[in-house]
Amino acid sequence: MPEFSFVARDRQGRNVRGEIEALDPIRAVRRLHADELTVLRLERVRELPWLARVLQPIRSELVVLWLGQLAVMLEAGIPLMRCLEALASGAAGPERFRKPLRRLAVDVGSGYSLSQAMRLAPEVFSPFVVGSVRIGEVSGRLAETLSNCAAHLDKEHVYSLRLRAALIYPATLLGCSGALMLLCFIFMVPRFLELFGDVQVELPWPTRVLLETSQALDLYGPVLLATLAGPTLFGGWLFGRWARTRPGRWHLEGWLLRIPWLGGQVRRRMLAGYFRSLATLLRSAVPLMVSLDVLVQSLDGEILRATARFQQAAVREGATLSSGMRRSGFFPPLAMEMMRVGEETGNPVPMLERLADFFDEEMTRGLELLSRLLEPVVLMVLGVGVAFLLLAAFLPIYRLAESF
Repeated sequence: MPEFSFVARDRQGRNVRGEIEALDPIRAVRRLHADELTVLRLERVRELPWLARVLQPIRSELVVLWLGQLAVMLEAGIPLMRCLEALASGAAGPERFRKPLRRLAVDVGSGYSLSQAMRLAPEVFSPFVVGSVRIGEVSGRLAETLSNCAAHLDKEHVYSLRLRAALIYPATLLGCSGALMLLCFIFMVPRFLELFGDVQVELPWPTRVLLETSQALDLYGPVLLATLAGPTLFGGWLFGRWARTRPGRWHLEGWLLRIPWLGGQVRRRMLAGYFRSLATLLRSAVPLMVSLDVLVQSLDGEILRATARFQQAAVREGATLSSGMRRSGFFPPLAMEMMRVGEETGNPVPMLERLADFFDEEMTRGLELLSRLLEPVVLMVLGVGVAFLLLAAFLPIYRLAESF
């Protein structure tokens, strides 16, 4: 269902900001009027198409630099509007990055909160950034939250660089091997067909598999490709539409969590973001129930939001946060035990921060493990492929020689 950001005025004359789901703007206005709110501004929250993210990506270094500069200016006591105007006029980078920043200053000046204005620019600010800013607005520590968000994005950028570096060598090997296989099917296998087509010698099974695969690709490959291209593209479009819905995001995150190694990395990232956000709110003396409510609105994952709702319900029933964590089934035993100790000391914030740092370090260790294991696995796969090609090429020659 579409979502709209609004600025309204209640019966006491106070400005109210937020988001509302409705089928169209007219129904959104009616729902706000039913809540005795006078709508001052309403704008639909758009979602950035995946094609735009692929073809026109904005480098994360630019966003990290902008967030860090905004945090420094706010810490210096400069008003938010002056910060946004100054950064919009002096921002570096392409026009597709500077234009949303200029619009951001206009939106904040017209009544939107900073998180709302950021949410209207999805091409620049991810849901994680928007949620972090909302947490900073509620906690009153916007400058600190922006600084932490910039540091987190910088860590993720370094992590992505390390991941790419770990995948370059295996990807190069796989690419070269794929090109070699293609050349074999184009040039070598037809020669085999000509050489052994008229010879009354039983071919070994590796050679038969190679020849039959080559014949099948030659006969049915173009037809199969043309037949599957349309349904595949249409299915991908439908999957993208479904993945942007709440049930779609929920199931997609669940599937990602089940993938070996990747699921562990995704879970660690979720846990680090959850604990760091909760620590920021509790450090600012925001009540626990209010903190969990803010997390429900601010976290960038459906599973995390559902976990926060479960925590909220458990705490409302009188249970401790660690007991709610145990009931949810999403948190590892280490996190639950450390949270229980933090509650016993009366100050869970240090434990939450340690847990966030711990899971960040675990992500780095997981990447190092991948880089150590991936190379020998790829070499083994390539060795098996090369051995199969050699057997398919030379075994019939040996049998042909033995027949004379």
